[in-house]
Amino acid sequence: MKVPKDYYQAEVRDGFYIPSEMKRCWAATIGVLNEIDKICKRHGLHYFAEYGTLLGAVRHGGFVPWDDDFDISMRRDDYMVFLKVARDELPEDYALLSVYNNPDYDNYLSRVVNSMFINVEQDFLEANHNFPFAVGVDIFPLDYFDYDENENDTLKELIVLAQSIVHYIDPKISDVNELDDTIKSIVDHFCELCGIPIENGRPIRQQIYIINERICSSFRSNSPYLSNLYFWVENGNQVYKKEVFENTIRIPFEFSHISVPIGYDEKLCNAYGPNYTTPYKGGGLHDYPCYDKQKQILLDIPENTLFVQYSFEPGDIDRPAVKAPVRTRREIVFLPFRPKYWAYMEKEWERAQQEDADVYVIPIPYFDKTTYGLNGDVHYETEGYPEYVPITPFDRYDFYSRIPDRIVIQNPYDGYDCAVTVYPTFYSDALRKITPELVYIPYFAIDDKNLEDEKTRYTADFFIKVPGVTRSDKVILPSEAVKQLYIDKLCEFAGEETKDVWNERLIVRDDILPEKAAGIAEEDIPKEWWKYLLDSHGEGKKVLLYHTSVSSIVSHGHRAIDKITRVLEQLREQRDVMTVIWQAHPQTHQVLESRYPELWKIYLEVLDRYITEDFGIYDESEDYSRAVAISDAYYGDRDSILHDFVQTGRPVMIANYEI
Repeated sequence: MKVPKDYYQAEVRDGFYIPSEMKRCWAATIGVLNEIDKICKRHGLHYFAEYGTLLGAVRHGGFVPWDDDFDISMRRDDYMVFLKVARDELPEDYALLSVYNNPDYDNYLSRVVNSMFINVEQDFLEANHNFPFAVGVDIFPLDYFDYDENENDTLKELIVLAQSIVHYIDPKISDVNELDDTIKSIVDHFCELCGIPIENGRPIRQQIYIINERICSSFRSNSPYLSNLYFWVENGNQVYKKEVFENTIRIPFEFSHISVPIGYDEKLCNAYGPNYTTPYKGGGLHDYPCYDKQKQILLDIPENTLFVQYSFEPGDIDRPAVKAPVRTRREIVFLPFRPKYWAYMEKEWERAQQEDADVYVIPIPYFDKTTYGLNGDVHYETEGYPEYVPITPFDRYDFYSRIPDRIVIQNPYDGYDCAVTVYPTFYSDALRKITPELVYIPYFAIDDKNLEDEKTRYTADFFIKVPGVTRSDKVILPSEAVKQLYIDKLCEFAGEETKDVWNERLIVRDDILPEKAAGIAEEDIPKEWWKYLLDSHGEGKKVLLYHTSVSSIVSHGHRAIDKITRVLEQLREQRDVMTVIWQAHPQTHQVLESRYPELWKIYLEVLDRYITEDFGIYDESEDYSRAVAISDAYYGDRDSILHDFVQTGRPVMIANYEI
């Protein structure tokens, strides 16, 4: 499983800050899925991304940015085979937790974890992305289901009864005669209703869990629906046509791929509503992050060197006095650490150009963090800055003799990030000893519209309670709302008596953020596309991005093909003034041809006609960024491409296969 070199670094997605330690958590969790995936392939079993994991896969192409758990489901037959074979086939450190193999386990789902507790052994860390905490994947069974009023009432009664009984039974009791008389009578009644006796000599509570599993799987496979019956009992929902899970397709997920049900759009609309592609950062912290309790234990170990946190000291505010030498022109130094983040410094750099000063841009080295918090590969990126920005090598400027009048930084973590660190010479404490003014500009921008959200405020600790913020003389922020968040967090960190300090040092400049990049460089557009993008006068046409998902084609069948045909006919009539990029899901060909040959035959007829009439572009590549960049509007199905297009602010319309 190959992980991109900079995957572990903190980033902002959908305006939400994702700390580097969460990126390591995600990578370790995908590693667990990878082991499950191997077993499933080996035994011909099928699994499906579920709940928030499915939503993230379809909408974001990975995790929901503010989520960290991982859910999959399996049809009951596959589920039972997996529980049987996984015990022997999972890696040595792994554990399979289910009611079938653990009398102490008290959940109706199963779970595969990479460890039972914190593990700081070298081998474990290297195998799990230097993440020392246990993470896992929840596996939900899907049972066949039918709507039958009498049968459903009985089913619900038995499931509710079983769920209530287990809470009153000690997992160690293996003889019904050891039960309290009231509980024993309820257990006897339960066994009478379901026709399955309890055996003495085996844990009673575990037997009831397993009996309840048998109750849930009482419908036969010719039933029209599939459901997680525990959710159905509790909420009356999560019942789906079994065709939704008839097949799987693989779609991108972070740096890997994941199996999702072929009818994922129908399932997500059922679970989250038709607007599921619109992100919603709601809800409290609950168990976020999932490893928080483990982390607190690790941090209490005196000799621990992993995930060490910065502690505020009063001297971090009371900086040493530094005086720049007398010279004819002041010197201002900018210290970016990656060219991809330069845009966040550029506005302040442009401002500095207007001062009576010599301005230097000096990219600095940074290191990857590796096992035990040590530094790994060194990176020194000098290529990729705009041509108009002159670059000075960091070893050609003697900071200690020149004492620049101002130093502007953009990496605030010093040694307290678990993915990357700049060279210690450029830590904030070292820099403020060689300049009268240290300025910090964040290299990211969070969404400032919902800063009261609990998860937003939790992750804010990772970029506010850091030395580059507390030790800088000035921190430049993009809005008053973000400034207030910083003040709240810094007072929480350093004491309410420091509020006036932060009010003075935190500066709002609403023009500091880079403008959103629009369009794409001409040389990055495929040559064969140009004949569709220009009219007879060589002027650019309007471009419509038309996206069809394989899920919608399978779910709606002939109705979907008819809709695609009508849409293309209407677009052909507009060919003189606009062009279309038909961006088909990359697995459309493979899935339809191998599993739905009748649909493939008529789809291919539509596609052949479209190509023959030659009025637009057909694109089924996995990288749709070019199509998004050059399109003026979007029409089609819900997918991660829709989510990305919405970010451009251009018009969007969702296809309706009912009309």
